[in-house]
Amino acid sequence: MTEFQDIYTTYARRVYRFLLALTGNTSEAEELTQQTFYRAFLHIGRFEGRSSLYTWLCQIGKNEWFRECRRRRRFAGNDVDARTEPTGSDGSGRGVSVDPTDVSAANGSVEDHIVRKEDGRRAAQALCGLPQPYRDVVILRIYGELPFAEIAALFEKSVSWSKVTFFRGKEKLRNMMEEPND
Repeated sequence: MTEFQDIYTTYARRVYRFLLALTGNTSEAEELTQQTFYRAFLHIGRFEGRSSLYTWLCQIGKNEWFRECRRRRRFAGNDVDARTEPTGSDGSGRGVSVDPTDVSAANGSVEDHIVRKEDGRRAAQALCGLPQPYRDVVILRIYGELPFAEIAALFEKSVSWSKVTFFRGKEKLRNMMEEPND
């Protein structure tokens, strides 16, 4: 148990930041961090050391996030992931909200701020629609800040495979983002 406490102490903050980047929501990231470490605790014997412990924890966290997205889709009865639903910063469900004290809004027009928030929502939606393995590789590289060598180890592929997959995934994501809104 003490060994696992050391793992938690060492990696919890990094895993939380990774999940916060995925979800964009502090309370959801906190909950997913707890779920991640709970699952890691249950399955620590399955860790084979083919990747770093941090990479393994990020993979568990990412899987927990996708599990939550699927659960929400089933519960809501639609195909839109809860992460991509505009909910407003206050969680009210009223769409994109602008805080007049927000520094980023003060440095530009309110319209620019709303456009940036909408672009972020579209990027998250596009990322959820990115086919595998591109989605996983892009998430691990951008949000997890993992080096290509660790991504390759996680997938049991070559480093060049992880680089090519990342750049192809990024290109697919860019193309999805350029598609007009419905």
